[in-house]
Amino acid sequence: MANDPFSIRLGRWLMSLFALPFVAVGVGMLVLSVLPTLYDWARMRSWQPVEATLVSAALTEQRGRKSTTFNVTADYRYSVAGREYEARRVAIGGSGDNVGDFQELLGRRLEAAWREGRPVQAWANPSRPSEAVLDRSLRPGLLALKTVFALLFGGFGTGLLVLLWRGRAAQSMPDAGGAEPWKARREWAQGSVASSKPLELWVLGGFAVVWNLIAVPSAMLRLPQALASGNLPAAAALGAGGLIGVGLLGWLAWTLRNARRHGDARLALDPFPGAIGGHFGATIELPVDYAPGLEFLATLSCARCHRSRTGRKGSGYETQLWQAEGVAQVEPSAQGLRLSFRFDVPAHLPPSEDGGTESIDWMVRVRSADPARLRFERFYEVPVYATGAQSARLHADAARHPQMQRRREAEWSAIGRLERIPGGVRLYFPYGRQWQHGLQLLFMGAVFGGAGGVAGRLGAPWPIWSFFAGLGTLIALGAGYVLANSLRVELGRQGLRAERRLLGLALWRREAGARDVVRLRLKESYSMQQAGKEQTFFRIQAMLRGGRAVTVADSLCGRAMAQQTLARLRDWTGYTAL
Repeated sequence: MANDPFSIRLGRWLMSLFALPFVAVGVGMLVLSVLPTLYDWARMRSWQPVEATLVSAALTEQRGRKSTTFNVTADYRYSVAGREYEARRVAIGGSGDNVGDFQELLGRRLEAAWREGRPVQAWANPSRPSEAVLDRSLRPGLLALKTVFALLFGGFGTGLLVLLWRGRAAQSMPDAGGAEPWKARREWAQGSVASSKPLELWVLGGFAVVWNLIAVPSAMLRLPQALASGNLPAAAALGAGGLIGVGLLGWLAWTLRNARRHGDARLALDPFPGAIGGHFGATIELPVDYAPGLEFLATLSCARCHRSRTGRKGSGYETQLWQAEGVAQVEPSAQGLRLSFRFDVPAHLPPSEDGGTESIDWMVRVRSADPARLRFERFYEVPVYATGAQSARLHADAARHPQMQRRREAEWSAIGRLERIPGGVRLYFPYGRQWQHGLQLLFMGAVFGGAGGVAGRLGAPWPIWSFFAGLGTLIALGAGYVLANSLRVELGRQGLRAERRLLGLALWRREAGARDVVRLRLKESYSMQQAGKEQTFFRIQAMLRGGRAVTVADSLCGRAMAQQTLARLRDWTGYTAL
């Protein structure tokens, strides 16, 4: 087993042994506690009430460092059909706990009835009268706590085992290191690629269930107490937790409905796999009625991903190497409508590779351009290798689609002007072009500054409140710069002339002759959340002799737009571009 050396097998077995106790604890809690509780509660719903006489009743306390555990015991007698029985079962669960005040209140009530000689109500099994209970309450808070415990432990252990042995199964597949390495991945072996939607549903569903199992019982148990005691902050937090849980369930229901509406939505590649130095083509069949004017955007990107050692999809960061965006062809089909798109892939890019802590990931994103008309978005991890193959059916480059060119012009008009002049280009980026990001930063600055002010009023040490206040001030100043700066550039055979202004006042000016401009360079500026997705913004710099860099374009959203702008500047000015 050359592809699975002894050290890897030993590590996998050791990690499996580590995971097994978690699985055992989770399954044991589920089988021995959660399910029996639900079973007893369901069958006790048909038990009949009887009058019982307490022989003894006691509430015992076991005090710990942070909490007190209560346990109720009792002996009682009752009669069914003229026959007397004796029982000791007090509640559905037979052990003590410190969850809520159920045990304490029940114990106080039974002790008082025993001392005063008052009868109490019990519940007897009509089909087996010797079986009875004094309180048949379900106690949702305790049940939720046990369920969460079982899910967290069992889910962690099971997920770790699946991760370990799924990777083992993938490595065991044929051709893992041969001439067709994509066949080593089970999800690529069929010749088509499934989206990440099922994984998204599982993650969202698991999070929503766990959140509600914790937040809803906590709100039911603690919210009345918090309101009665006048603890408004605690009541607000509990209420907000419950509302977030309801919102998560609504989001899950909407996502499920959207996923069912669009079906499997597998990506059929042409050629398969995608080809470096050739074409990447793909088709998707959707069970959606075709309508004229529907527009879908497709994005193909290549990134180098640096991950932690906790798994292939662990935490880490990525460096984007290349990206292309285009408009898909839309046509009616027997299932509803068919999307197809094709990109030219440069020959210098690296192929798909999973190196453990570092890998090369090729991703496809397909989304509808008008979500108000049709909401569709899918992500795919796709195989791309240096085969140089051409598409057999798809002939038009999606990046050169006329609608894509119109979208690029609209994007440019939103941030500035780019015009060709004799011997070069003129660029102008007005102030206010990034007002959405400026307002986001302004809001963040207000939050941090407000937190610092509140902390100071509450008597927090000065290093704490001054840190938050200072950070908020710096962010607010950054927001002011984003909102109020402008950039004007002329670049061509005569050289470079650039000027940055702030509120109309010159901030800096740069001039250089044509011989001093060495090349143009694309550089990543920052990333922000936009429309629920992370967007990366780029700038283009003119590299001068001596190592200086002068920004000639900024606010370029997405690598595809930035690369297209860089290509225009290269073609219109004659300068070399990286």
